[in-house]
Amino acid sequence: MDSTLIWVLVAVLVVLVLVAIWAFVNNQKKNRLRGEAEHMRQRAAGGEPIAEDREAAARQVQQEAEVARERADRAEQEAAAREKEARAATAEAREQRDHVTDAYVEADEIDPDKKR
Repeated sequence: MDSTLIWVLVAVLVVLVLVAIWAFVNNQKKNRLRGEAEHMRQRAAGGEPIAEDREAAARQVQQEAEVARERADRAEQEAAAREKEARAATAEAREQRDHVTDAYVEADEIDPDKKR
């Protein structure tokens, strides 16, 4: 055999060994990453019930906030109605007070014993 042919065969053999080593290392890396991914998925699955509980609690609080907002809106409407009634009652009271005052003034004007 020619020495060149031997060197070509050795070079091919070295390349094949290097490719085999690279494939082995790459396969090991992929297996390690798969394991890490599976572990992360298991941890995430363990946290799923907690997340669901917190989401349910958030929905409950949101519903309570909506109920409270509706109550506050009704209370605000009630307060506005009461303020309107109070203004009307105040106006009526002032009108009545004016009538009473006018009556006193008129009585004083016609009373002969009242000094002017």
